[in-house]
Amino acid sequence: PPPVMDVPTLLSQAPSLVGKHVTLSCYIASASAGGAACAAFRIDDLPGSVNWNGSVPLDGTSLEAASSDKAQQMCGDTGMHPQCRAEVTGIVYDPFGDMGVQGKRNFELRDARIRWLALPEKAATAKRH
Repeated sequence: PPPVMDVPTLLSQAPSLVGKHVTLSCYIASASAGGAACAAFRIDDLPGSVNWNGSVPLDGTSLEAASSDKAQQMCGDTGMHPQCRAEVTGIVYDPFGDMGVQGKRNFELRDARIRWLALPEKAATAKRH
């Protein structure tokens, strides 16, 4: 199974993780047809203000369709919402590196799938006797 980490850990280790599967613990935010953000939040004294502690974009063109649809329905703004707590598994990608850009590095997850932590799992896990 891929290693599980938080967003700041991924961002600090991303150059060595390019091309590898990882699982991020985060909150889904800013979801749209173009993708979403897998965001970490700082503890904030000011309710309602955005206080991200890092964010990893989820590529919208390769994001699993059901994950994308649910994210857009529940997590379209930049807030930290309990129903948007998730684990996201995908492949670390460096789009600027692919274009030959040196220096600036932005990392994203491709082929991502969201596992919603705040939602009950389907009843299929219940055993019949």
